[in-house]
Amino acid sequence: MDHSQTTASFQNLKQGADEYIKRRNLRLLANNRKELRNFTRAEASAYLGIDAKTLDKYVVAAEIDPRRHEDSQWSIDLEEMYVVRGLLPETLRKELKFERSEKQKTQVIVIQNQKGGVGKTVSAATIASGLATEFHQEYRVGLIDMDGQATLSMYYAPEAEQEGELSVGDLMMGSFDLDEGETLQQVTSDAFLPTTIPNLRILPAAQSDRAMEGWFHERVFSHKLASPYSLLSDIIANVQDEFDIILIDTPPSLGYATFNAYFAATSVVFPLSITENDIDATCSYFSYIPQVWALLENANHEGYDFMKILLTNHRDSSTTTELMNSLYDYFAPYLYSKEFKHSEAIRQASSLLSTVFDMSKSEYPKSKATFQNAQQNSYEVTSQIQRDILNVWREQENK
Repeated sequence: MDHSQTTASFQNLKQGADEYIKRRNLRLLANNRKELRNFTRAEASAYLGIDAKTLDKYVVAAEIDPRRHEDSQWSIDLEEMYVVRGLLPETLRKELKFERSEKQKTQVIVIQNQKGGVGKTVSAATIASGLATEFHQEYRVGLIDMDGQATLSMYYAPEAEQEGELSVGDLMMGSFDLDEGETLQQVTSDAFLPTTIPNLRILPAAQSDRAMEGWFHERVFSHKLASPYSLLSDIIANVQDEFDIILIDTPPSLGYATFNAYFAATSVVFPLSITENDIDATCSYFSYIPQVWALLENANHEGYDFMKILLTNHRDSSTTTELMNSLYDYFAPYLYSKEFKHSEAIRQASSLLSTVFDMSKSEYPKSKATFQNAQQNSYEVTSQIQRDILNVWREQENK
């Protein structure tokens, strides 16, 4: 091919890709428009930890008609569940609502691995939705999608780009204008969009964020950006009083987007799929990571509260056992004891742009036992991270 033919071929690839993505997104939005998680009467009783008679009393007090649906089945959604829980006296609540003190800092956890395909996005979505829904402290949880592929954003803000909402790239590159009387803090807060979980908001990515790396290089080389790692940290500083926990999903690369995520974070979780190729690639990354930290330290990062490896895609087999034994030999202090197990329910939920905490057992289209097992496993994994966060807050409170 000559120069013009090569140019035409790249344009054809772009056109085909744009049309495919547009059709895929429209199909997903039409067929899988995500609704609020719903609860049957039995599920609601179990979720709140109260008997059915007590549940009925507080549903009535909340002025909710659980049988208003066409099929007359008893059902309330997650938003209504939060209203009912808010009416419960402290003696009936599983946990008191969390109020973060001035000493307790917003916990910002970066989900990172330079190796792709290890479950970063599914882990970030599952952990965030689990922290928001399964712990009755009602943590205010934020998600930030730093990957220009915007896969995480399709879970919770699928229409954001089409509707002209600001992306994380827009905020970092300053690709917006303030209206008269509007503050940067207001714009930043509004960019964290509500989701189908009342106490979970997301700062989405957009396909245009792929230009962010080039923007950084241009600004750094022209000496227009004195501190290239701190832009995301500055964004989070504007909303830190609105969130207790923020999770950052990152691209499988070590560009400026990832360095900004590392710099903004107070802790790091490395997802690692239990396959020999993924372990080899991740170990190669870990061999280089002291140099990553040297750059962050030089930029005055204070250090991380905790740093852990989260195993993903666990399958019961002798090969997996051997690989895990090897990992414990070398990384035992950093490994979470519970891992994300390979699950058809996780895969099915992801195909519906959901996590196992976005839907209830009664809504899952296949085996209910499979779904319940996946939800329990995801809860156990998320509980480990919650414990680490609570330990950090206790230390901060006691200082």
